[in-house]
Amino acid sequence: MSMQILGKQSLFYGIGHIITRSIGFLLLPLYTNYLSLEEYGVIALVYTFLGFMNIILHYGLDASLLKHYVGSNVYNQKTVLTNVYTSLFITTFMTVSILLLFKNKIGYVLFGFKDSQIIILVLGILFFDTLLSIHNLIIRAEQKPKLYICVSLSNVLFNVLLNIYFIIYLRLGINGVLIGNLISSFTIFLLTSPIIINRFSFSRLSFVKWKQLMIFGYPLLFSGIFSMILELSDRYIIRLLIGIEAVGVYNAGYKIGMIMMIIVSGFNMAWQPYFLNKKVNERKYIADTSIILLTLICSFWLFILLWSETILTFQIFGFSFYGENYWDSINIIPYVALAYIFHACYLIQIPGYYLLEKTEYIAWIRFCGALFNIALNFLFIYIYGIIGAAVSTCLSYLIMAVLVYLLNKRLFPIQYSINNLFLIFGLLLLVVNLNYFFVLSETVKFLITILYPTIIIYLGGNKQLFIDLIKKK
Repeated sequence: MSMQILGKQSLFYGIGHIITRSIGFLLLPLYTNYLSLEEYGVIALVYTFLGFMNIILHYGLDASLLKHYVGSNVYNQKTVLTNVYTSLFITTFMTVSILLLFKNKIGYVLFGFKDSQIIILVLGILFFDTLLSIHNLIIRAEQKPKLYICVSLSNVLFNVLLNIYFIIYLRLGINGVLIGNLISSFTIFLLTSPIIINRFSFSRLSFVKWKQLMIFGYPLLFSGIFSMILELSDRYIIRLLIGIEAVGVYNAGYKIGMIMMIIVSGFNMAWQPYFLNKKVNERKYIADTSIILLTLICSFWLFILLWSETILTFQIFGFSFYGENYWDSINIIPYVALAYIFHACYLIQIPGYYLLEKTEYIAWIRFCGALFNIALNFLFIYIYGIIGAAVSTCLSYLIMAVLVYLLNKRLFPIQYSINNLFLIFGLLLLVVNLNYFFVLSETVKFLITILYPTIIIYLGGNKQLFIDLIKKK
């Protein structure tokens, strides 16, 4: 595959990923204006549960499928898919069936209620989403980026339209959210099922092959769990220490801050295939990419810091993007967005671990991040409330970025432009202090928004980097 084709497909997959992850953001005006704090808190816990369970129910076989499917002949591809899909179908069906038997207890422990209908809907979503992810994975493995975007966009449109219908017109509240999600997941599952049917053969079932796939994939389960703990555990700790309504407020602010995560994730989907084509002794591209990426995302972070309150509280005919009951969460948005800047600093430094085949370090770094996150959450949430949860996430990602940097000094040294990094973060810190100690007019905010990236590009001597980037596009 040429770099031109690789770059084009990476862009498509990045767009598809951004579309998929934007569902929560697109539905935020609906949820914060039509759901109570308690109802939205329950929704936040439900999707936290689904996130954890999706990692557990794949137990690394999704990554193993991608590893053994790409580049294989048709016979081997059928063997790999058949064994992975059969395994996941059986374990997911058994897990959902067992959870259904204890649905009332699960509902009370995880979500704070005993509504069996809601638990049934949640488990239905879990079943179809677990299998649907394999359909999407095959599309990626066979390098069909346009189809990937179509599936992603269809999923978003179904979800948004069904949520509007069930919440606004039928007034079904939590049930409306989950019914809409279940119908959407089931519909996309059916529409994409030919992808699996045409590549599946019972005659290819093999315990030896399944064991081989498990040996590769199972260790990755723990890395995934650590990542989910880092990203989602704060909701349950908030519920435990403060209450379900605080979860609703926190999750609303977190969704806005996650705009940065969506951008960083889109970058990462292009970044991984890009650096995997590099040689071990090639490293300058990492330093150059870091300057470009940090300039762009730090500029966007300043926009969030300076303008989020103005935008989110702006009302048209008494209706705002953000429901008034959730305005208290605006203060956590910059911390959440900053956390994903540190996450980008972590991602930009990891090529060496892949190129040197030392990916076990990544799992340990994520473990440290998850451990710090849990400890800091219990401490800071108890003292500072939901702001403490956002700060904990921010510090945990910072710790991961620092750990990667320190290990890289020994394993994979990278010569960064210290002057540029000082300029990027120095100016950022200056603006943060100006915003904290002074009431900035909209004119000043506008000037800062424009001048920040301009100064870095020209004063930092990075003009040619950005010109080259535009030319490559």
